[in-house]
Amino acid sequence: MIDYLKENLVKVEALARKAHSGQFDKAGQPYFLHVETVSNRVSEIIQGWLYPSIEFLLKAKIVGYLHDIVEDTDITMETLWEHKVPTDCIFAIEILTKSKEIPYQEYLHRIKRYKLAAVVKVADMTHNSDLTRLAQITEEDRVRQKKYLEMIEFLSSFTCEYCHRDLPLSNMGEKATRVGEILCEHCLDQYEQDHDVYEEYINSL
Repeated sequence: MIDYLKENLVKVEALARKAHSGQFDKAGQPYFLHVETVSNRVSEIIQGWLYPSIEFLLKAKIVGYLHDIVEDTDITMETLWEHKVPTDCIFAIEILTKSKEIPYQEYLHRIKRYKLAAVVKVADMTHNSDLTRLAQITEEDRVRQKKYLEMIEFLSSFTCEYCHRDLPLSNMGEKATRVGEILCEHCLDQYEQDHDVYEEYINSL
């Protein structure tokens, strides 16, 4: 699995470089540099966690490269499937892709419920809030920075819906549950065990 993810990471980097070619960010820099920075920053964040999963780190780097690709280019979700992007990465990209039909607060809450999307959004907002990238800083830029910093704080911690503990994002379970509960790693393990037992019981009837 790790070798597959490493190979996929190389492929999506090339895909993102091509798709964002000719695009520029608010600082006038090639847009690909932003997604590359997000991918690298995600790695820095996760490596600072206790016992990080290598598979999760690689998936987060993949999502980092692709987090804006559906929203800002001609690439579609179908294209990502064709490039054999891992399923949970595509799920995260779908969550991160803004839609006019979804209110912004609901958009943020959806991101908060999936660790892979949340950590990439934190990396994204961290880069976007860096005003040193700009030649001139306006009041609008400062207002936008405040908004980004509030988003980072919102996404950087959670309350487990089973044990009700307040924990940092690093302690969230890596997989999404069927109905989207926010669970810590310990409670997610218990959740999966309970549902496996329940399914075995149902299948035996």
